[in-house]
Amino acid sequence: MLKPMRFVTRNRQKIIEYEQLLAPYAFIPVELNVREPQGDDQREIVRGKVLMAFAEKRAHLFVDHTGISIEAWNDLPGGLSREIWGQLGVSGFLRLMQCETNRRAVVRTIIGYCCSRRIHIFEAEMQGTIATEPAGPADTWECLFIPEGYDKPLATIPLEEKNRISARSRAAQRFKELLARKAVRP
Repeated sequence: MLKPMRFVTRNRQKIIEYEQLLAPYAFIPVELNVREPQGDDQREIVRGKVLMAFAEKRAHLFVDHTGISIEAWNDLPGGLSREIWGQLGVSGFLRLMQCETNRRAVVRTIIGYCCSRRIHIFEAEMQGTIATEPAGPADTWECLFIPEGYDKPLATIPLEEKNRISARSRAAQRFKELLARKAVRP
């Protein structure tokens, strides 16, 4: 019997978003019992995370890594977004940005899917800028990232609309196309 697909994450918000983005494909959220790979290269983080997760779970699974890269900071924090945000928070992040005139940033989502024989990578980006003041919940950098074509941060955009425009939604759409081609059971 085929095991249901797993989504390796601790992030409740990602679970909520992927439930909508991947429908009708279902998954079971699971956590890893090991420390996640770290570094500034998001693709390498995803590959490492997929391999570690598959070694532990032995099931079809996927992982997500979403990070923000700030042009003026030579594309940092990138793969270290969660760790740096965890250390700085919104006030520290804004303090480092206060003298920057170039506020351009890119959000990159990379999904890694392992179906036991191969790792598939799905990647998408969203251009934008860094706000001078936070808006919405300040628990992630989304309270500061203003997507191109918008005048408010991603954290303030309703989930339905966010799921139409985000890098995560575009990467998830590519992932869904693979699931449909492989005839994975919804």
